[in-house]
Amino acid sequence: MLTGMHPRDREIWLAIDQGLRAIDWEAWFGCPEGADYLSPAGHQVTARAVAGLTAFFDSRWLPKAVTPSPTSGRASDTFVGLGRAAPVLQIMTGAERGAWVEAVRWWAACAYLEEAGVPGFATLKRAARRDVTLSRFLHTQTQARLALMGATHGLPVELEPAKASGGPGDVRIGPVFIEVVTFAEDQKLQDYERFRQSCQMHLLTLDRDRDIYWEGDLPELLNGDAFETWKKRTEEAAQQCAVSGAAVDVLSSAGRRLTVHPGTAPHGTTLTGDIVESDQGKRLVGKVRGKCAKTQGAGTAWIWVEDHSGLFHLPMPFAEMSLVDKTDALAELFGPLLGEYVHVAGIIVSNAARRRLPLPLDEDAHRPVAQGFRRGLPLDRVRETIVIPRRILLPEQTNVIARMCDAEGATLDWALGRLGVPGGVTSLLADSSTPHWVSPLWTP
Repeated sequence: MLTGMHPRDREIWLAIDQGLRAIDWEAWFGCPEGADYLSPAGHQVTARAVAGLTAFFDSRWLPKAVTPSPTSGRASDTFVGLGRAAPVLQIMTGAERGAWVEAVRWWAACAYLEEAGVPGFATLKRAARRDVTLSRFLHTQTQARLALMGATHGLPVELEPAKASGGPGDVRIGPVFIEVVTFAEDQKLQDYERFRQSCQMHLLTLDRDRDIYWEGDLPELLNGDAFETWKKRTEEAAQQCAVSGAAVDVLSSAGRRLTVHPGTAPHGTTLTGDIVESDQGKRLVGKVRGKCAKTQGAGTAWIWVEDHSGLFHLPMPFAEMSLVDKTDALAELFGPLLGEYVHVAGIIVSNAARRRLPLPLDEDAHRPVAQGFRRGLPLDRVRETIVIPRRILLPEQTNVIARMCDAEGATLDWALGRLGVPGGVTSLLADSSTPHWVSPLWTP
């Protein structure tokens, strides 16, 4: 599993896997010798980020965020899964550069806000340390990012600001009070994705020491005894195929056919999972409605939805739509909600999960009742943000939101400059023609 890592990184992660060393940010980023995609200035920033993230989260947080707890139960929200984002654990050639920049973005936001003495930062840090879940991590990162975006425009910012009804909000930027909602993937989709991964890992173990390969359909979601029965049948099929040299079918209860063949898998061989249906629009409205109801005592507030549900990802139909059509669709979806909750100044839906190199040109969608922004963020992130203000506009506040979204691509370089790192992101990366270590996506 560690093949392709720099020898020093391999040594470190083998020690972690054997329980001889705890996971820390230094291991998570990777050793300097293996990070040949960085310039000397980039290596210096890595050292600062390691120290800064360790101080922000404390040393006990990262092991829990990388390694799932055996008592975590069914809900994936108990597991941050930060191993997937580690620069040293990226599987695709060149992906470590983008992962590194994204990690530096986390550090730079927190480092600037702390150095600037932004009110509420200590409360934000305590909450992040105490609640080691995916939703809290995403929520914290969104709060810090929005506060930094506001600071970039010279606006006063406050984290965890007091509400009129008592208790903290999420972030205040100038006149704009924002409540953050993190919209995670549907539990049904999460459950099947974990099941699919379990199936594939099981099939990989059957491939070991056998000259066979699998193609066709993975089963529908199976639990308990049904899954054990399916695994036993695949074991029998694998053995029969290896001995006889003939293909063997394994049918699930729902008739999904998985076939094991002798030999090496030809190019284009696929394993297909079951189709899991989910009404993401209905889920999204329900999530935002709950936040609208909870914020009625806060006075005028904007609801910022940070989407991690896959709504903007292929093969979701929404992901294939143009920015104009996405903007219109979300405006239509949330229009009734804005009419119902008059204290909500607007609803913003934002997603930056897509990666693309080279980054696309900026794109705007100015629609009658909403506005869409597509911006490339260094190094390879594409953020799409849809702003739907209420019908009775608050021009000053709406303008603040629009300015923040418009200039987000420059935020990281601005923060680095304030932290004494001139030259921006490009000065931290080595020549892209430099050969890179190809490291596996491996989480202990």
